[in-house]
Amino acid sequence: MTSVLCIAGLDPSGHAGLSADIRALESLGIKALPIASVLTVQNSNSFSEFQPVPLELIKKQLVAVLEDRLLTPRETKADKPGAAKLGILGTAEIAVYIAEALSEANIPIITDPVLSSSTGYSLVDKELMDAYKNDIFPVASIITPNSHEASVITGLEVTDPESAKIACQHLYEMGPKAVLIKGGHFASGRGTDIFYDGEFHELKSQEIDADIRGTGCTLSSLIAGYMAKGLETVNAVKHAKHDFAKAFMRSSQHGNTMTFNESLSPEKAEIWHSVNKAKSEILDIMPSSLIAEVGNNLVFALPGVNSPDGICSLDSRLLAKGNHVVTLGMPVFGRKSHVGRVVLAAMNHDSNMRCAMNLRYSDKLVIQLEKSGFKIGSFSRAEQPEDSSSMEWGTGKAISDLGYVPDAVFDMGGIGKEPMIRLLAHNPEELLVKLKQVVEVMS
Repeated sequence: MTSVLCIAGLDPSGHAGLSADIRALESLGIKALPIASVLTVQNSNSFSEFQPVPLELIKKQLVAVLEDRLLTPRETKADKPGAAKLGILGTAEIAVYIAEALSEANIPIITDPVLSSSTGYSLVDKELMDAYKNDIFPVASIITPNSHEASVITGLEVTDPESAKIACQHLYEMGPKAVLIKGGHFASGRGTDIFYDGEFHELKSQEIDADIRGTGCTLSSLIAGYMAKGLETVNAVKHAKHDFAKAFMRSSQHGNTMTFNESLSPEKAEIWHSVNKAKSEILDIMPSSLIAEVGNNLVFALPGVNSPDGICSLDSRLLAKGNHVVTLGMPVFGRKSHVGRVVLAAMNHDSNMRCAMNLRYSDKLVIQLEKSGFKIGSFSRAEQPEDSSSMEWGTGKAISDLGYVPDAVFDMGGIGKEPMIRLLAHNPEELLVKLKQVVEVMS
């Protein structure tokens, strides 16, 4: 399972710091490896005190994680941290030590230079500021200050996208491979973030007025998560901003803590997390050659449902980008999809067959799967009755012809319709087993 090392403060109110890091990474199906650098006294309304964790204890935490994850021979590559995310560091000596330790880890380092709490409590002295500039920034893959932090660090007035571009260049000269200045507090051009890695990118978002805690922690952790998955920095930022915007909008409607799933019943929450976890694993194992021209989707239905309201799917399909599979999608309920209709048809014959995913069709793959023991059905769109849904009718016909629900159903397409294979399973875990078998027969 992909993991990210998180070194940040502990917020007992649960809004920011390590709590936000863990929530953000869990939304991507990534395991957080949290190391507390600072203990704080705060709640939803105030920040009154912070105490850096003793350096020796931080060393022991970090050494324990790095030895276990980076040095122990039994660990596989998948078990190693894919990135490190740094938040509040507390003291200069902590910052210097972390910079030295992580410089040897050979993983992306995402730094959110937290200078003050959201309530205005200062968290940095001159020595720590110098350590950021001289030690942390030079080893960082990207730093993510907001406009206020960029102003303090550079001594420039950062109030809009144009002044942020100038500040980006100054920060870039301090050593990080990339800079993202967040524009949520710009006086003008609010909602536009400026990314710079030698070239500028203006990344615009919808403006939403809301008092949400932990936003900086959340965005930087999402960036770390996507970089841990192997995305290049600018693409990781774009994916992170997409997820962040949806979570921010949802949070603005339900409270002041960043949240990644709607207020769901326990049954729906379990389905949501299953789909989200499976999405992450699919991105790790699925070759781009299995991505259909129209994209792929994954669905998992609640027991006994007969409409899209009870089906969880991704709100943006899996797509091929070069040799990689990517998606901006998050699990949602109630979204109509072709794959959802396949599941509804399968459940009419086996109420427990509640999960499905579509794959790119090829004659060779179907033959290979049948030879490997896959039970496969098919239908022809040319036989479809008028006024019927092709997915529900076709899936139902394939199942009726066989007399049981197979591992997969395919059709050869039609005019304007792409040929497609649909994997069927009882749940995402079983579907992943079948997908790994598909990948294996292709190799």
